[in-house]
Amino acid sequence: MRKLNQEIKYSIDLETSKIAIIDIGSNSIRMLIYENFNYSRVPFFNEKAVCELGKNLDKSRKLNIKGKQYALNVLKRFSEILNVSKINNIRIIATAVLREATDTNNFVKEIENLFNTKVNILSGNEEAEHSAEGVKIGFKHVDGLVADLGGGSLELAKVENNIVTNKTSLPLGVLRLLNNPLIKKRNLSKYVKKLFKDEKWLSKKTFNNLYLVGGTWRALLKLHLFQNNHPVHIIHQYSVEKIKIQSFINNISSFNKSKLKSVEYISKSRTPYLPFSSIILNEIIDLINPKNILCSISGIREGALAIEYFKETSHNQIFNNSLNYIALKRGDIGYNYKKYYNFLKPIFDDNDYFNDDLLNLACVLSHMDWGLGAFQKAELVFNETLNTPLLRLTHNDRIKLALSCYWRYCNIKYNPQIEYLKYLNNNEIYSSKQVGAALRFAHTLTSISTIFLEEFKLYKRGNSLFLKIPFDHQEIISKQVTKRFKSLSREMFLEPRVLYSK
Repeated sequence: MRKLNQEIKYSIDLETSKIAIIDIGSNSIRMLIYENFNYSRVPFFNEKAVCELGKNLDKSRKLNIKGKQYALNVLKRFSEILNVSKINNIRIIATAVLREATDTNNFVKEIENLFNTKVNILSGNEEAEHSAEGVKIGFKHVDGLVADLGGGSLELAKVENNIVTNKTSLPLGVLRLLNNPLIKKRNLSKYVKKLFKDEKWLSKKTFNNLYLVGGTWRALLKLHLFQNNHPVHIIHQYSVEKIKIQSFINNISSFNKSKLKSVEYISKSRTPYLPFSSIILNEIIDLINPKNILCSISGIREGALAIEYFKETSHNQIFNNSLNYIALKRGDIGYNYKKYYNFLKPIFDDNDYFNDDLLNLACVLSHMDWGLGAFQKAELVFNETLNTPLLRLTHNDRIKLALSCYWRYCNIKYNPQIEYLKYLNNNEIYSSKQVGAALRFAHTLTSISTIFLEEFKLYKRGNSLFLKIPFDHQEIISKQVTKRFKSLSREMFLEPRVLYSK
């Protein structure tokens, strides 16, 4: 009864905990709506409008008139969406444009009256910290420099072992640069170097990783991803070694208007800013000499909510909440994935290539065929798993998970498209096959009921794989179960052994 009550409470939490966050920037306004930020950091509503509030801000010191009217129209639409959806939990943040413009009072009052919510205008340092906290939401471990390039400013934050240690905000937004008559592509590098020179902490040491945040840098890396035929079409956690991206950056920075019109794969609203973003990125890379450049879709908005939601929440709790959320969404109301995980965990305790978090996720995601047709089930599940809405998965982890769920539905002798396999080493491929075979065996074993997982034991001893079952349940060991147990044993290079106990 207590378990049922917990499940009912969990379902009610998801129904009553929707939250919206609106980000008013110099170039665009975006609204995200989350079903429950405690359980999932992936929004179910994500929409932006390019308003250019900060156009010519350096010259006029005022909000752009057309941009302001357009922004209010967009915000009224967002308000209607929230009213219809009965969402009253709203956060509104604003960045450089409302910090610097001298005529913001009436505009801010209109927004606050519209949403009955205070507008939180962030300082430059707060913006940098929020961006860094947002990156921490999207990665398991952050160590390096977080760089958030917006329309009005560039925020930089040094993160050492998940702790923000230094931060700054610089007037290097792409909209600001595009409309500044004094700064052109030919002298932008010199201008950037001058601003960086005043930030002494930037040049004191090298950074292992550079985390890029912001729509223009996402567009830049998305272009790189497609031009290099990367099989995982997810920009978050897309990672490139420095030596493999510099020639690409130098090439983009030289593009003129005519060349920019021919750019494919990305939004046309972003293309005018690509050369500016490339020049700034090149200067950052030259200064800090990172080994890897990584893209993050989680930034200032996620960081603002994370600071509020996760002050005293451990990584394990955040992860467990995400597991429960996905399990509920996939129809696993009874949390059966925990039974599968507990049953399979003993044979993967020493596996360095498929850790506990991934095994837990594989047990959840292996149920993802609910509602799918009988044909090409393995391919459908592979693609759904590959694109599962979780932030803290590297592309390598996504491929391993997708492979394990693929092999849960088909024989090990079959393979998905070969381009995915080349991103893993042999040990990672073997481990994914082993987990897939284990899930396939476990699901066959539980065709009658998952209660058997609590009574059966699966473990390794020496060169053998043991399945220990109560004598009363020996009828469960059908030909299909025996066949798949032997298949799992082969994949683990072990001899199959079945033991019966009273």
